[in-house]
This record gives sequence, C-alpha cells and structure tokens, in this order.
Amino acid sequence: MRTRAERLRILEDSQLYVIGPAALRSGTLAEAIPRCAAAGATVFQLRDRTLDREGLIAAGRACAAAAREAGALLIINDDPELAALVDADGVHLGQDDGTLAWARAIVGPEAIVGRTSRGGEALAQAAAEGADYASVSPLWATPTKPDREPTGLAAAVAAVHEATIPWFALGGLDPQRVRRAAALGVRRIAAVRELAEAVDPAEAVRGLLDALDTAPRVLTIAGSDSGGAAGVQADSKAIVAAGGYPLMAITALTAQDTLGVHGVHPVPPAFVVQQARVVIDDIGVDAIKTGMLGSADVVAAVADLLATLDPTLLVPIVVDPVMRAESGASLLDADAVRLVRERLLPLATVTTPNLFEAQLLADSASEDARELATAIHDLCGCAVIVTGGHGPSAADVLCTAEGVHELPGVRHPVATTHGAGCTYASTLATLLGGGMPLPEAAAHAKATASRAVLHGRGYGAGAGPVDVTR
Repeated sequence: MRTRAERLRILEDSQLYVIGPAALRSGTLAEAIPRCAAAGATVFQLRDRTLDREGLIAAGRACAAAAREAGALLIINDDPELAALVDADGVHLGQDDGTLAWARAIVGPEAIVGRTSRGGEALAQAAAEGADYASVSPLWATPTKPDREPTGLAAAVAAVHEATIPWFALGGLDPQRVRRAAALGVRRIAAVRELAEAVDPAEAVRGLLDALDTAPRVLTIAGSDSGGAAGVQADSKAIVAAGGYPLMAITALTAQDTLGVHGVHPVPPAFVVQQARVVIDDIGVDAIKTGMLGSADVVAAVADLLATLDPTLLVPIVVDPVMRAESGASLLDADAVRLVRERLLPLATVTTPNLFEAQLLADSASEDARELATAIHDLCGCAVIVTGGHGPSAADVLCTAEGVHELPGVRHPVATTHGAGCTYASTLATLLGGGMPLPEAAAHAKATASRAVLHGRGYGAGAGPVDVTR
C-alpha cells in the first residue's frame, strides 16, 4: 500500500487529472489508465452513475490495480466506502457530499481527499477544512455540469495567486482554452469528455499536456520598420524577451531608417484583418497589441475584428496609438484619430499614448499627464498610461477606475530611443497576457523599455534603435 507521502508527491507533480466512467469510447477506464499514464496523466477518477454496486466494485478494483501498476493515483468520486473497499488512493467530494473529517474516518489517514470548488472562498474553505487538493470548476459551460454557471477564467486567475493547496482547473476545456488558461498561470487541469469520448485517450492526454506547455501568444497589429528599430520588428523582440510567442499582422511597409520615414506602402484593410484572423483561429491569442494602423479604414477594420473576440478568454488589448514617428512625421490623420478614440479605445484594456498622442486623444493642449490620462479614461473607458518619454517628467501616469498614480522613471541622456514605445507596449501586452496585474505589468514594462533605451545601439545618423536583448 502506498503511503500518504507517496500519494501527495504524485498529486503535487500531476498536471492532468482524468475523470471518467468505467466504460470509455475506446474501451474501459482500467485499460486506458496504463496508456494514459505513459502519456503523462497521473491522477484518475472513477465517476460512474450508471453501474450498480457490484459493477462499481469490480471497476474500482480493476482501476485501482491498473493505477498502482502505472505509478498513478486512483480517486473514487463521492463514495468513501467504495474508495476504502477497492483500496483506492483517495476520494473526491462534491461541495455537498459531507465533511472531509467524515470521509477521512472511512478511507483512513493514508488516503487523500479532494473537494470540488468554484474557486475564491470555496477554494479557501476547502484548504481550511483540510482538503489535499481541490478543483476549480466549471471554467466554461459543460454538458457534464449543465446546471452550474461557469466560473470564468477570473476564478482560475485568482486561484493562481491565492491557492494554498494543489488545484485542478476543470470544465469546458479544449486545447485552445487550455492554452489560454496555461498562459495565465494554470498548471493543472482535469478532463472528462476529452478522454471519455476520445478514440485514442493517450493521444488526447498528449494533446492536453502539450497545450499546458505554452507561452503567451501575443499578436501585434502594426507596421513594419525596415530599420528594425520599431514596428513589428521591435514588437517581436520585446514579446520574446518578455517570455511570449509573437504573431503579427502587418498594416504597412515603411522605408524607414534612424532619420525618418521615407515611404509608406499601406496594406489593404481586408488583408490586415485576414492576417490576424487566421492566426487567432488556428494558433490562438493571449494578448493583442496594436501599433501603427495608418488609416481610418484600417482602424475601423481592426476595431471590427477585436469586437469579435471571445470575451470569456479575457484577452487583454493594448492600444499603442502611434500617431507620429520618432522623427516627427505624421502617421495618422484626423479622421483616423477620431476612430481610435470612438471605436478602438472602448475595446481596449489599456492605451499607452505619449504626451503628444495623449493631447490628440484628449483634444487638449495640456501638458499635465494626470489631467490627460483622466480625460482619456473618462472619455473611452479603458485604462490609460501616459508614458513619460516626451513630457516634462520621466514618470508614467496610470489612470484606471481605481484612480491615478505615477510610475517613476529615469530619462537617460542617450539618443538610442527609436522603438521605445513599441517595446513598452509589447512588453506590457505580453505580461498582461500572462495574467500579471496591470500596475505590476506597467512597472515591469517601463523598466524593460528604460533598459532598452540605455543599452540601445548607436546605429545610423539619427535616433538609434533601442535594444531589449542586451
């Protein structure tokens, strides 16, 4: 018999918890356990309401033996007496299935006991009651729990930061949703239908575990800089440096060097959207950053695209309202600025204008970053960060529904500033896509952009490129 310590070690190391009836589409759960364990699943739960007592005992014993042989755990759903009878590793209790003390008195001190929760207070209560682990479920609507409202990803994000016991995210998960949850810090998931209905459960296990091994997928919708300092080139470098995976939809090709923008070749709006749409649908996305959009038509097309995002995925949108190049060249006309204000910013999580851009968005000549940030927030509803690169102070000013505060910084006396705004916004998007709270992400992004300016490359005769890699 395994000791409690051995069982807890397997539980702690587990990433995938398989819940299934005795009979799967592919055969029996007992037959699937060794194959699924070899693929990486290490906790299995027998949950079957169709069998009589004799059938449950037979299935439980077969599954317990298979799990022991495979180095995995077998948990019995709801029934401590059955768990003790078949020598399972533990029992899982629903929220209304009795106390943990009652269950432990039956299964014995060496067994483990889990508890269903919806996260938040219920998860904290499970830990206080002495649960060895819990579920947070259902994240999304699922036919296995049709009467339960989804918790949403917010419950999982809170559990990532607050849970004191191992927990498994459960409910409505498919590989794309697993990737989104994993980008937010979820490290353990449970699966029901994904395995029960699979032709090859082991292959399904591999697919779900592969989805857990992810980095935030960050889509930048911006122009290309032939000098490599700004635009999607800077975005990609910053996304990778922040731990993300870059995707891109290019809005325009620019002939650009350290001295300025010498030519712009716009990309048709429909093709901008097509670039974004195909990667969102196939690869998925954890954050979106917009940069140089170039025209009112592109702004409108991008706003239409962003409005179609699945709100349950909590994908943050960072709008860097690029309106003027480092050299001073205008990159957005008045009609496009209006559409950014009216169509794009209401969809954004946060916008990151510099002082000049904030004045345009707020339609104000004020140089008070706090006043500008508040005006834009009140007008558009999103959080606002007026960056300090061009104003009288090097501090960034963050305005949210909770109020206004400054993020202090240092202005480095160097000329390597080309791409600082892109680097900042893309770093911010990557960190937000990974679940970091906005104030913390903004401080990290500011520090990253500041270092990139300080360690920039002195290339060319004008404003040299920042370097996030040094």
